[in-house]
Amino acid sequence: MILAFVMLFAGGMLVGGAWSFHRSHKPWWTTAALAALGLLCIAVSIWRLQSG
Repeated sequence: MILAFVMLFAGGMLVGGAWSFHRSHKPWWTTAALAALGLLCIAVSIWRLQSG
């Protein structure tokens, strides 16, 4: 259960970082990679909360 909330927090931080990368005009692939990693963390946390 703790892992799900940690992953949710980490995913939110990564998605926020992707937004910051987008606003500072970093290369598109870094923004996309950071956003994908953040969304993956959020998906894992939701999956863990649903299954547990």
